[in-house]
Amino acid sequence: MGKTITVVGHYGMSLLMDVGHFPAVGETVEGLGLETEPGGKGYNQAIAASRLGADVNFITAVGGDDFGARCESDLISEKVGGRYIIKFPELKTACAFVINNEEGKSEVYVYPGAIRHVTPEHIRKYTSVIRESSLMLLQNEISADALCEVMRIAGEAGIEIIYNPAPARKIPSELFPYITILTPNETEAAILAGMDPERPLDVDKAFDKLHGLGAENIIITMGGQGSVVSHNGRRFHVGALKGKAVNTTGAGDCYNAALSVKYLETHDIIEAAEYAAVASGLQVMMPGVIENMPYKDKADEAYKKIRGTLISKF
Repeated sequence: MGKTITVVGHYGMSLLMDVGHFPAVGETVEGLGLETEPGGKGYNQAIAASRLGADVNFITAVGGDDFGARCESDLISEKVGGRYIIKFPELKTACAFVINNEEGKSEVYVYPGAIRHVTPEHIRKYTSVIRESSLMLLQNEISADALCEVMRIAGEAGIEIIYNPAPARKIPSELFPYITILTPNETEAAILAGMDPERPLDVDKAFDKLHGLGAENIIITMGGQGSVVSHNGRRFHVGALKGKAVNTTGAGDCYNAALSVKYLETHDIIEAAEYAAVASGLQVMMPGVIENMPYKDKADEAYKKIRGTLISKF
């Protein structure tokens, strides 16, 4: 079996606008800059993993429009070897509108399009691709039924799964034991654990509840505060890479891709979490999303300089 990461998620077009401030209701705000680039959590993760040196499969869906027609060429240009594109000619391809303010914060509006029409039957056509993978990197861009089918096929075949539960939603409890590493942010952890996402997260309580559901290894990401890892009965804090965040869009996708790449290489969750902190830290220090997903040489060089310094007991 080769060392291949398989990502299932959406490909779409992102329109990124910079503004001085987010508008109030009814307010028109003039944009300071506009860029277009392919995106989607799944696509971002696949590209980031490829740039960081992994062999990558990407299972996605597109519509019969100009955006969908670009998908394969974009994947080829990014050296994604396994391109499994489900086509829905009568539908639109996903599209995202990303608004970034001068404080480095973002608002994201997503039209999911074709990806939400992927069914378990579509997924079963790629059973051999899933079973021949070394690692699955998943999020919630496909329907709950399709996601469950991916997890079932991978889990029953003993394929490790890194699951980034974003956008947040609950999943059947019987799927948790299939997950090798669960990577929610604070809001997603609260939702999965049945806690109030509007209140500050009690991290220890969230860990206890998620472990109780069957999740063995958990990383709760906390933006500029780094992440907290619960693994083998021990808990660690992994700090964020120091530097000014210019644009946080795509940071979680870069983090999960880098985590997957390093975990597949070392099977050391703490080391993988620190490497992910470095890679995602590099990504947020520049404007844009895909254009700033770091390549392996840059991420490895930065990681070598700080290796072991971001980790402390929690």
